[in-house]
Amino acid sequence: MNKYITILLLLFLYLKPLTTNGQQSVLDSLKAEIIKNPKQDSFRVKAIVDYVIEGMNNNTSDFLPYMNDVIMTSKIISYRKGLQKGYMIGQIYFSDCGDYEKAFLYADSAFEVLKGDTTLNARQNLGHLYNNIAGDYIKLGDYEKATENYTASAKIFEPMNHPFLATVYSGFAEVYERINESSKAIEFDKMAIAIAEKNGNNRLMAGKLLNYSMRLINKKDFTNAAAQLKKAEPIIIKLENTSYLLQFFYSTGYVEQNSKHYTKAIENYMQALNYAAINKDVYQQTNVLDALSVCLIEMNKMKEAKLYLDTLLKVATESNLKIAQRSAYLNLAKWFTQKSDYKNANIFLQKSIAISDSMLSGDIKEKIAAQEVRYQVEKKQTQIKQLQTQTLIQQISISKKNTINYLLGISAVAILIISLLSYRSYNAKQKMQRQKIEVLETEKQLTATEAVLKGEEKERTRLAKDLHDGLGGMLSGIKHSFQNVKGNLILTPDNALAFERSMDMLDSSIKEMRRVAHNMMPETLVKYGLNTALKDFCKDINQSGAIKITYQSVGMEATVIEQTASITIFRIVQELVNNIIKHAAANEAVVQLNKLNEQLSITVEDDGKGFNTVLLKESKGMGWANIENRVEFLKGNLDIQSESGKGTSVHIEMNV
Repeated sequence: MNKYITILLLLFLYLKPLTTNGQQSVLDSLKAEIIKNPKQDSFRVKAIVDYVIEGMNNNTSDFLPYMNDVIMTSKIISYRKGLQKGYMIGQIYFSDCGDYEKAFLYADSAFEVLKGDTTLNARQNLGHLYNNIAGDYIKLGDYEKATENYTASAKIFEPMNHPFLATVYSGFAEVYERINESSKAIEFDKMAIAIAEKNGNNRLMAGKLLNYSMRLINKKDFTNAAAQLKKAEPIIIKLENTSYLLQFFYSTGYVEQNSKHYTKAIENYMQALNYAAINKDVYQQTNVLDALSVCLIEMNKMKEAKLYLDTLLKVATESNLKIAQRSAYLNLAKWFTQKSDYKNANIFLQKSIAISDSMLSGDIKEKIAAQEVRYQVEKKQTQIKQLQTQTLIQQISISKKNTINYLLGISAVAILIISLLSYRSYNAKQKMQRQKIEVLETEKQLTATEAVLKGEEKERTRLAKDLHDGLGGMLSGIKHSFQNVKGNLILTPDNALAFERSMDMLDSSIKEMRRVAHNMMPETLVKYGLNTALKDFCKDINQSGAIKITYQSVGMEATVIEQTASITIFRIVQELVNNIIKHAAANEAVVQLNKLNEQLSITVEDDGKGFNTVLLKESKGMGWANIENRVEFLKGNLDIQSESGKGTSVHIEMNV
């Protein structure tokens, strides 16, 4: 018997079964209905489906024979609705068991049976299926496909104002949480809770409060997380739902661990692990094993922690759960570091970084942002089509009125007057419709541009934080370890010289890493504003010796500019200065900011070789296109003057 099976068996024997009398009574009653209907017909299928749906979130261990019964019976009697439910149950069953390959096969079968079925029930089933698949992709770390499926589910349920939207929005929140967009995640959580409150659905409310509390825990806001858990507790106890109880004990364990109440934390984690075992939920088992191992490391119970870590890695690898694999590698790195085994610690750290890079690459985050933008743009386009349809209806209405007037034989003068009035009304309405369409088109373009710019800056911030806090901290730790090692070694003069040279190279690497991180997202910009950040940027350029640059500002000392605009202006100046260094062959440059009333003007000049500005329109480089896009986003005006041998001047004006 391998180590993983041994641990789960001991846990199952150690903890008492956690079934609840109320829930079991309902399930027994529904199972009795199945026994009453032994004949292979639609009544038996409905009875089985009712039983499975009631127990779905508690224990799927005995669903397999019922699922097969539903599918087989539905095929025999050609019951399409039952076949849809059977395949959907199969998708959920194998997903909870961690067999995602079979789960996706059952999902494909469900899609095939749902194809062409336009009934309300089938459309709702399709929305549920998209949502369930999205959840599987989250577990597998494929956030792009998760977003695609949540978007498909939302498109089905939003026109219905369906309560299930709360679950879909919680799914979106989970995706944004995983890609480090916590503010966006909490925004979707609050939307989900509002829907649950509006519908007065306790089961829905409990789930959304638990999700929100976990989001707050991830933000280290343990006080508010505890408050949300306290709010959810009486609802969860009344529902007697094992999935919710699992998540409740899991989240409570985190709160207790943060308060250093390690014994209580372990008790809660063990309760959660038992519920995960009862539900055969492999994904939740990995979550709890991860939390348990971290808690035991903090308690310095290293032997027990290693046992749980090895189990976590095995389960995660067997089920291809990338998130759990990453956690296992990261925690093993911590474990070996605490044991002063830096070689193995570094091996596991590199494995963790490799998985993180594959899951949180800039390309994936941009695609997720693009998914949301496309979804918002589609909404705008729908509104445009509605306005265009209204215009066509108005045209038909006017034509009909004219025909009726003609048939009634109204006098030529009356017809002329009515026609003129109708024509003026038609033109006025047409003009209003065109204006509305143009406004919506502009909003659509601004939404897309803003999403791209914000996505770029968030990715810069994430990378800068990862470099500074993650890689920087590790390099500093390695340097400290080397210094300790040196004190315990006797080195020859040559080896001592080589050691010092290596330490100098390590220092240079740390400085260069911090310089790159600072350049990606200057801390000064966030803390002290645009004026100070640009002043420091020009100072750094001067110190590098690349070019002599002078910074001048008027009226900026007491000016506070909104952060998104500040970052955009900083990037414009940064790109212009970089262009001067790379292309202008200049000796000196000047950066000027002038704030007068509500208008801000930016001037960047150099004494370089100049160029033909007409060539900018034919340029395929990203640099100038980025500058133009950012100026357009700020609704500014851009003017560039350049003459061969006399340098270049770029002037930008905007309202702030």
